Amino acid sequence: MTTHITRRNALSLTAAAAIVPVTGLSAHASAAIEITNNGQKKMLELTSGRNDVTFRSQGVNLVGHLYLPEDFDNTKKYPTVVFSGPLGQVKEQMAANYGDAMVARGYVYLAFDHIGFGDSEGDLRQDENPFKKMEGIRDAVSYLGTLPFVDRDRLFGIAGCASASYMPVVAVTDKRIKALATVSGLLDGHSRFFGGGMPKEVLLTLIKASNAARQSLYEQGTLDPVDLIGFEKNDPATLDPNSINGQGYDYYQTARAGSQTFPNYDYRVQATMFETQPLVSARQWAPYLNTPFLGIYGSAAMDNTAQATLDFFAEATEPKELYEVKDARHVDLYDYPHFVAEVADKIDSFFQKHSG
Repeated sequence: MTTHITRRNALSLTAAAAIVPVTGLSAHASAAIEITNNGQKKMLELTSGRNDVTFRSQGVNLVGHLYLPEDFDNTKKYPTVVFSGPLGQVKEQMAANYGDAMVARGYVYLAFDHIGFGDSEGDLRQDENPFKKMEGIRDAVSYLGTLPFVDRDRLFGIAGCASASYMPVVAVTDKRIKALATVSGLLDGHSRFFGGGMPKEVLLTLIKASNAARQSLYEQGTLDPVDLIGFEKNDPATLDPNSINGQGYDYYQTARAGSQTFPNYDYRVQATMFETQPLVSARQWAPYLNTPFLGIYGSAAMDNTAQATLDFFAEATEPKELYEVKDARHVDLYDYPHFVAEVADKIDSFFQKHSG
């Protein structure tokens, strides 16, 4: 029987891959700056473990979880990670698993809901817009820069799946991110849509549907998200469990990581997505990254994100490293405890190598 990490059992992975409940972390209250309503600042009491925080981005409040190490002391400086995850995910899913893992290794760690997702504000819900999400990542870095215990010389980024198309683009011109790791990274949006990745007729149909949705949004002021991924049509009995659709269904449509467990998660996205998604490709910017890069992929994901990681790596600037997780499929790296521990160890080693 496969074990997954869920918020129901709230697992934290230590550097030795042992499992320790987050509730076992000692609580040391401390104060930090929180930037919230209308950009005003207030003092926020923080403790070891997970803390609820808000910060401003694009005129609204984004809600995040700020993870702090055991025996946290706000007079010290800590290495820090900002995380951005897969398409449509909320901070309680993949982000939380890596939050537990990285805080156990001594990091401050921020996971947050992007604008219009989860607990964050934003009138247009479920808008998987790369440009909005890139602004959210930049503002998350800015927020972390206000915290007195964050070591700005050791501020790093981790991007999962779709956000691996966003965060490396941010890092090209945001050198506050000192090193970057992608996990199951979808690093090449262009190849999915152009250059043979999708028949032109299919792509044009999707783009025109997105144009129609945008026109409707402009005229009516509201727009409901839709099941663009096709989960509602999937019959799990007919899905290959090793296919990307089968893995996605098992993760997003069951208690493993679906709304049954995370009620603030919605698998639907806005139909306008195909106006913006084809325009963003991290691979296009790989030759200009000039930030230390670690690409992590599963050996059993060669039909999708493993190849995308290899292609990006081939064109990325030095210093750079690749790491293959043996026998891991794409989605396995989201929440399988032994894989999360292995990945977190590698990321920790890479970030330490590129500290300061």
